Amino acid sequence: MKGGISPMKDIIFKLDESETTNTSAWLVSVIQFAKEINFFDAFESFDLGMKSVHYTNINRLQTLVISILAGCSYTNDINEKLVPDTIAAKLLGMDRFPDQSQINRFLSKFDETNVEQLESIHHTLFMENSPALSNKDPVIVDFDMSGLLASGKTYELAERGYFPRKRGKTGYQLSAAFVGNTAETVSMFFDPGNISCNSRFKDLLKATTFKFREHLTEGNLIVRADSGYGSFENIQLLKTTGAKFIIKGCSTQQSRNLAKSIQDHQWEEINIQVHVAEIPTSTDLRIIVCEFIGKDGQIKYSHLLTNIKSDEMDAVELFHFYNKRQTIEAFFKTCKKIYGIKNLRTSKFYGIYGFLWLVFITHNLIVLMKNTAFSSSKIGNMGIQTLVKKLGNITARVIEFKNSIEVILPSLSELARLFVKALQPRYVQLSLYDLLDTA
Repeated sequence: MKGGISPMKDIIFKLDESETTNTSAWLVSVIQFAKEINFFDAFESFDLGMKSVHYTNINRLQTLVISILAGCSYTNDINEKLVPDTIAAKLLGMDRFPDQSQINRFLSKFDETNVEQLESIHHTLFMENSPALSNKDPVIVDFDMSGLLASGKTYELAERGYFPRKRGKTGYQLSAAFVGNTAETVSMFFDPGNISCNSRFKDLLKATTFKFREHLTEGNLIVRADSGYGSFENIQLLKTTGAKFIIKGCSTQQSRNLAKSIQDHQWEEINIQVHVAEIPTSTDLRIIVCEFIGKDGQIKYSHLLTNIKSDEMDAVELFHFYNKRQTIEAFFKTCKKIYGIKNLRTSKFYGIYGFLWLVFITHNLIVLMKNTAFSSSKIGNMGIQTLVKKLGNITARVIEFKNSIEVILPSLSELARLFVKALQPRYVQLSLYDLLDTA
């Protein structure tokens, strides 16, 4: 038999008894970056009444953050992915990460105060580190809601609500504000499944305008939202803030009525199936009517409402600009597929809520690292899935020397080579012992 292993030979499985330790180079690099920016200092304000025999509350929060970075889909993944990684744990001052049972107990003890503390931590880290805040360009913030199913009767406050293609199911609704052009989380709210997205519009707007008050003053804040937020009351509220906005109107009947006033020659072609036209108004509110072919082959209409002036964007440009709000939809998919939020970590409402805040906090850490440590490399252009699921799954070998520790990645992996190149020479002089001394 040419190549391969002869079928006549026995294959024996054994445990490695050597002194070699393995780790995730991805986790080590993010922990190193987090320590450089004093990321975990913000967690010192968190207070929960749980005994700290071997682990502090900060240790438990750190473990949850690392589990998100490692792509753990369930809490029990901590036992397989994190507990064996003693190198990553030592960087955070722990001999090893706490196991899933301790993390489960931790989350189950969360209350409303703890959720408010995590919201405050998110806000502090955002205000200190956000690329969007330091950017002089207009900031585009998208509002949206996504449902999380709760398959069981033990989940607190789970209610029947609107879940696409899941009629009659129970669960929760996650509302979010998200910076479309820098991919950062701004704020979020978590509610029972029977809550409508419109009920959280005022809260999302308040959180957004508070963080971006300087951009708001300079006319550099744009709010973008779909038809669920397109009520008359919300439009009026937006006007009072002074923010720019573009929102899809909530009434399809109104869209059809508006389309009746448009002459054939007034339609502008986006493509063969989509046309747009602007209806003149006597106010600062512009109305863009969209005509398109639906999935059933029938002509349908929608309309966009905006206060963005025509010399900034014409009707065609506004149509394309509005459709870029798919960034927040992509973020929700990342949360469910990569960060595993669809697998609820506990049946306790505030435990789920708190974990979601940690997801939003951790996501911003990854975005910040991409925009700084990896900004001039190909790694900085890679998606979250590639970093967490592919780079994070590359096992690195650790060799300890007297004054340093080497983390060695497999040279046959193109992703590993790009990763090591991205970190040079930035971290070349910094040994693991340097990090342990600051823990």
